Amino acid sequence: MKTVFKIVLPGLGIGCICLLAWLFGAQETLSALSGVRPGAVGVLFGLQLATLMASAWIWYALLNREASISYGTVFLINQAGGLVESLTPSVKFGGEAAKAFLFRQQTCQSYQDLAGILLLHKFLTLAPFTLLSIMLFIPALVYFDLPPAVPVSLFLMVAACVVLFRVCYSADPGRRASDIPASNDDHTASEVAGPGYNFIPVCVNRRFLRFMERVKAWTARSLAFLHQARLSAARLLPPERSIKILAVSLAIWAFYPVKVYLACHFLGMEAPLLVIAMATLFAYVISMIPLLPGGLGTYEGTMALFFTIGGLSPAEGLAVSLLSRLVTFWFPLVLSAAASVILLSGGALHSRSGPAGRTIAPGVNETAEPIAK
Repeated sequence: MKTVFKIVLPGLGIGCICLLAWLFGAQETLSALSGVRPGAVGVLFGLQLATLMASAWIWYALLNREASISYGTVFLINQAGGLVESLTPSVKFGGEAAKAFLFRQQTCQSYQDLAGILLLHKFLTLAPFTLLSIMLFIPALVYFDLPPAVPVSLFLMVAACVVLFRVCYSADPGRRASDIPASNDDHTASEVAGPGYNFIPVCVNRRFLRFMERVKAWTARSLAFLHQARLSAARLLPPERSIKILAVSLAIWAFYPVKVYLACHFLGMEAPLLVIAMATLFAYVISMIPLLPGGLGTYEGTMALFFTIGGLSPAEGLAVSLLSRLVTFWFPLVLSAAASVILLSGGALHSRSGPAGRTIAPGVNETAEPIAK
């Protein structure tokens, strides 16, 4: 069932793109794309590869704070996780879980520590993107009539950044996991189930009590796991030492409109720089809504819509979006598949190295399984 699900969703996304091409004019779209030269596509591929390498460096810098892992391995795992991101509409969470599993195989770090790294990575990459989007949203709000999905998505991104900042930087790194108040398990059945316990038949009472006990135990484990992840994030990288990674992340996101500008240039089209920047970043904002894998359809439609503001026809705007997606989605997808094959064939998924100078908080099981299991 899951395999069918993974096949159907990308198919729906491709179907949406075909529908957009039919609505905007398939012949005109293909005519616009036929003007691009292979050398120009090669230049865009090279720029995208540099972007992927910079993205992998962020993971490398965070992981090597308390472990030892080569940059090449980090790059391969980052790309392999991108394969999951591209096949599931999970706003990258599916890919991040896959990366955490693969990184654990290589570093032997606990899932709590890796969860802390994941939370910190998410903030360090999302905050610059949100900042750029806000900077564009203010003039766009004045000059253009934006679709409601843009401010709603932007608000959710700002809220996510605030929550991630508090999670990653407000915890006291000197605290230990054992500092969490222990839960009191010495409750009677009526205290656990509530005042209506005595009015439920005995057989139902027992089942309900067992269910409540499982819920209570799962909640306690989850809170302990999240608490340790917060401590790991706070210990890993204080705010004053996050500037370098934030700068790299900002450069990565600022480089995306540059690639779209070059795509317009190679297609022989012209559009105002503000429109190109808005079309690029807001297309990513809308595509973060978990509807279809990789934002297929929503990204292309949003970018084409914004390019009509800049004077391009819908077909020309779609041609630009398709060329940019070839570079930023389909090309990395091929690299992700290749990285997955290399990891599988090289046995990297099963090799484990020893701990590398990291500190495990007292009371935390290093080999603990993920809470989701």
